[in-house]
Amino acid sequence: MYYDVIIIGGGPAGLNAALNFGRSMKRTLIIDEDKPRNRVTQLSHGFLTQDGVKPTEFKRKSKADVVKYNDVTYLEAHVEQIEKIDKEFIVKTQVQTYNARQVLLATGLREHGPDITNFNDFYGRSIFYCPWCDGYEMRNKKLAVIYSGEMLLHMVKLLSNFSQELVVFTNGEKEVLEADKALLNNKGIDIYTEPIARLIGNNGHLDGIELIDEQIVSVEGAFAKMYWDTQFDFLNQLSITRDGDGKFETDIYGETSVEGLYVAGEAKDNFAGQLLDSAANGGMIAKMMMMKQIEEDF
Repeated sequence: MYYDVIIIGGGPAGLNAALNFGRSMKRTLIIDEDKPRNRVTQLSHGFLTQDGVKPTEFKRKSKADVVKYNDVTYLEAHVEQIEKIDKEFIVKTQVQTYNARQVLLATGLREHGPDITNFNDFYGRSIFYCPWCDGYEMRNKKLAVIYSGEMLLHMVKLLSNFSQELVVFTNGEKEVLEADKALLNNKGIDIYTEPIARLIGNNGHLDGIELIDEQIVSVEGAFAKMYWDTQFDFLNQLSITRDGDGKFETDIYGETSVEGLYVAGEAKDNFAGQLLDSAANGGMIAKMMMMKQIEEDF
């Protein structure tokens, strides 16, 4: 079956894009594996009228808004491969092949946490990465900052807005800038460079961090550096230009180096953001895509 656009990913960017396509009577297929990055998140914040919403409920409502339009179809499936032959995209799932004039990548990001035993037992409950998303809920608690490198001091500064009790853990990274050490010491913020052996707590609630030397530091929560990429196997047949950090290179309209292939939301930024940001970007890119189609057809 031929579509005006196939959207890969059914998160806020993909669904808001689909809403705009549906309202413009563009034949649209959403292919969504339904394994969102935020599946560990209990509640999402910072979105007007949706503050405190469960991500699963947000998605349920979003899908209902989208599929009421006759030109939009939602398919839960895994994309195996995308090819482009002449001006047409061929999108293959495990069981079927679909064709489209344009493709929008709204996959979000592949996410990896730090190499810490039992990290995932606490992530999304008492360990987070985004101060704007979860800093308010963790306010006035003793917080671990599990970071290293150039972003360490930046994250400490951001979290100082929410808590006056911060402890830094570099998880084995011994190289810390002397200026950073001096500033942390001046602020009374301890820094531990030993590797983290394990996290201590129950039912997702972090109580302490045990270092490899068996020292235990009590904390009430943590913010950790996460790692993201968009190196999806199904893109291997497409020669997409990326920058030195692996981010898709796009023009101001969200179009990649492959004509007709666009990217929106977190996949475009190569950085995890809030629901509101991804949804807004998905809607904007959808309009750009449609304008190109309409210009060509006029």
